[in-house]
Amino acid sequence: MNKYFFLILITLLSYANIHSQTAIDSAFNNMNVDSIHDSTKIYKLYRAASSFAYENPDSSNKLLDIGLDYLQNSNQLFKTDSNKRVTKDFFRGYYYNLKGICFYLLNRESECLENWLKTEKIAKSQNDTSFMLRINNNIAILYSSTGREKEALKIFTDQKKLYETKKDTGGIITSSINMSTLIKNKDSIILLLNNALNLAQESSSNDHSDYTNIFANLAGTYLDTNFKKTFSLKKAKACLDSLILFANEQSDVESKILYYGTISEYYMLKNQYNLALKNAKKGAELSKQMTGLTSPELLSKLYEIHKKLKNYKKANLYLEQMVENKDSLEKLSAKEDITKYESEKEFEIQQQLDSLKHLDEIRIQQAETKAKEEEIKTQRIIEGVLFVGILLVIGFLGFVYRQLNTTKKQKIVIEKKQEEITDSINYAKRIQDAMMTSSVYLKNTLPKSFIFFKPKDVVSGDFYWIYKDPEDNIFFTVADCTGHGVPGAFMSMIGTSLLNEIIIEKGIKDTEKILDEMRSQIIRSLHQEEDGGQKDGMDISLCKLNMKNKSVEFSGAHNSLIHVSGEELHTYRGDHQPVGLLLGDRKPFTKHVVKLKKDDMLYIYSDGYQDQFGGARGKKYMGAKFKEQLLLMSKEPEEKQLAILDKNFFSWMNDYEQIDDVCVMGVRVI
Repeated sequence: MNKYFFLILITLLSYANIHSQTAIDSAFNNMNVDSIHDSTKIYKLYRAASSFAYENPDSSNKLLDIGLDYLQNSNQLFKTDSNKRVTKDFFRGYYYNLKGICFYLLNRESECLENWLKTEKIAKSQNDTSFMLRINNNIAILYSSTGREKEALKIFTDQKKLYETKKDTGGIITSSINMSTLIKNKDSIILLLNNALNLAQESSSNDHSDYTNIFANLAGTYLDTNFKKTFSLKKAKACLDSLILFANEQSDVESKILYYGTISEYYMLKNQYNLALKNAKKGAELSKQMTGLTSPELLSKLYEIHKKLKNYKKANLYLEQMVENKDSLEKLSAKEDITKYESEKEFEIQQQLDSLKHLDEIRIQQAETKAKEEEIKTQRIIEGVLFVGILLVIGFLGFVYRQLNTTKKQKIVIEKKQEEITDSINYAKRIQDAMMTSSVYLKNTLPKSFIFFKPKDVVSGDFYWIYKDPEDNIFFTVADCTGHGVPGAFMSMIGTSLLNEIIIEKGIKDTEKILDEMRSQIIRSLHQEEDGGQKDGMDISLCKLNMKNKSVEFSGAHNSLIHVSGEELHTYRGDHQPVGLLLGDRKPFTKHVVKLKKDDMLYIYSDGYQDQFGGARGKKYMGAKFKEQLLLMSKEPEEKQLAILDKNFFSWMNDYEQIDDVCVMGVRVI
């Protein structure tokens, strides 16, 4: 089930509801008043930036940069009255903290951490324990969102102990809520949250967010069907009733969205799908009004509900929106123009809706025309048989009616089956697209790289995968699964899942051991050791690149690695065995270690490009011609290399049909 747990980000300052442009204008006016002390100007500038940080973090960040420059160049002495912390470093701490929050909201993790570490250093130099606790809280949240959950939990646990020593009730409650999102034991979660609830009630806390957060996380815990001991629909409903009470009292839209999403989960577990749908729609509407994009959790919920209601067309639409929203967030994080993007997306969606509407109109018109033609045809038959006699007419009409009825039923069944198959394949494509490494993550991880990816059918048996571990090792791979189309797509999803499990979860980092483990798991999961077991598997190129050390480790199954350095091209061949069942003795995979230089190019690929038929004689492109092309274009920028591959492929293919999936990845050493 989906979890509605969330962490609490401590901002260190309350935000006023001020329109962003008004705040910017006010900030600049304050900066230009000579009579106002520098510390006052800089404080007011910070307040202006903080007022719209969540609404527009990019603009807030720009204003903070101006403030930091102004702070650096200020010659005026800062006030040193009773508050001795009012220094340049004091202001810098607050500025860097808010910049970190802005980068967090923009999904720019490295820049976020950089600013929060600066803030932590300043807090330590000032011996400001309270400030350090809050910054460490934010760092822990960042660690949690990037998969470093153990480190995050340790920080939250240490914080809770310090808050208990300081008897800081608010800090204890916040730490308890954050810990509850990372602890695996459900009994411990419930105990922790109930203790936090008691503290909030005893302290007569006016912070309604404490209550909503506690009730939301408790409800999510009681609704988790994976833990029968703590599962309780009754207790979950009581928590949800309390959640909506506080949300209505405070007119808190975020808490209402959280409530509608969780109550829909509650009704789904009770098999009351219409009520689940009603509440999920309410949450989706509020989410769209608030942010412009429906939350992924609610889209996923609507998708699941419509599947339960066997309304597969609507389920398909929500799945499509999930993929579109993922792309939207990635574009926002890449700092594209938000207004332009939203207008373009709205136009695109409207075009799609208009197209669908037009298509429906055409189909209705065609059906009406065909019905009229059938009617005319039948009428002519009737007129013809009247010459034979009334009895023969009656008999013949009976026969015609039965035949037409049978044909019509058969046609409806065939069209329905064809529609279901098409919907299923489109389903599979959207799921496969969602599992592929995103373009934004690719560019952030490998800035000078490209991927030429051309499936033969709607879905692909080729796939690519990229991951950067905490030690700055970059894993990237191209794999060619058995078959193409739907069978190949299923194998590609298995391959992607296995790479996530083996590298990220199990922490296996040697390329040859990764392939050994993948092979073992595929053989085991597909029962390939049994008589008549599936012989499916994949050919793969797997690399572990370290830019600092200027080296790459490579292991392959049939597929190769091409290394271009200067004017020389080197080929490192993979082992002559697949990742899967091999008739004969299985051998451990081999690891190649290659030393690199700046501006070297690395290429990994499936066999689809070089096996494509085309040209004047209808021959294969071939590996030698492919390598020659890579060598010739290796000095070009990555975008141009991609354009060359695309142009040459389709020029070579000409009027011939594409015979296989194609995937080529190029990576520049920086």
